[in-house]
Amino acid sequence: MSQFCPEWIFAVCSATTAKEFLSSENSLNSISRKFAEGLSEKFTEIKYEEITACAEEMLQFLSDLEANEDAVNYIDRYIYRRICFKSTGAERKISGMFSSELDPAKTHDYSVKNVTKVFRATIFALRNHTVTDMPPGWTYEEVEGLDWLKDLLNKPTNILDNF
Repeated sequence: MSQFCPEWIFAVCSATTAKEFLSSENSLNSISRKFAEGLSEKFTEIKYEEITACAEEMLQFLSDLEANEDAVNYIDRYIYRRICFKSTGAERKISGMFSSELDPAKTHDYSVKNVTKVFRATIFALRNHTVTDMPPGWTYEEVEGLDWLKDLLNKPTNILDNF
């Protein structure tokens, strides 16, 4: 049976790739490789090109909005929304009694197109104050049950992947 990456995890890793690109000297491809390798250890193989394409779309959208120095803030707020809330707006419970949100999905439900569509909608909703915004000082470190995902998000990018 295939074990697909849940859409929200792919989205968070793609957004973190964009954020790290803006905040470091690393290339998009090197950051994407880190996430593709980490996710492929848990799920059916994910190609780094998919994560790169998604991060590029996010960055292009923020550029079109002329987000400038607010770009990282928008990405952080998006990551908060994806980790803490389902696409329906319901609060996400990472670990339950019988299952976890980190468990593989039964179907391949993520794509660059869908993730960027949700990213755009989330940024517009945040700008229009129609959804719950990130509390001041929030980080994913506070979220219980993220386990291996937290480790992957914190993993440094290998500088050799830049070459």
